[in-house]
Amino acid sequence: ISIVGTGAMGRGIAQIAAQAGSQVLLFDTQPDAAGKAISAIGSVWDKQAEKGKLTASEVDACKARLKPCSALTDLAGCDLVVEAIVEKLDTKQGLFKQLEGIVSPNCALVTNTSSLSVTAIAAGMQHPQRFAGYHFFNPVPLMKVVEVIAGLKTDSAVCAQLSSYARQMGHTAVQAA
Repeated sequence: ISIVGTGAMGRGIAQIAAQAGSQVLLFDTQPDAAGKAISAIGSVWDKQAEKGKLTASEVDACKARLKPCSALTDLAGCDLVVEAIVEKLDTKQGLFKQLEGIVSPNCALVTNTSSLSVTAIAAGMQHPQRFAGYHFFNPVPLMKVVEVIAGLKTDSAVCAQLSSYARQMGHTAVQAA
């Protein structure tokens, strides 16, 4: 999977995805933000190891699953792209238009928005059926619930896959509209 946006939410989502065994690509438009996010997540895992919550080998395995990316085109092979950027409708719409031209038709594209309409974000997409909301709560590793939000054109299979993946990450998925 990939995470676009490496602030608090992006970092939290990346952490639980890597802990669940996923390879996670991190992208951010800010120089070295993805590298800083990987370092910060690694520090969290190191502290968990000190407390006996993770073994050193588990920490090493998790760290190996995180990779920074310098271009959106690096996300071409992903099955899932989670957006966690600024809460601006036009910025999110522009990102998803770009991503549609990069990722495969089978890649699910999701937003972690907490305030914008999923349908409005998808309005400019060529394939809005593969788009949904995937709203995690902060702090992501501790708040074990995620809203799976269908837009008006979202395929129900996308929501089912997102709910299943949420369970794999140790979260409870709540269906929303």
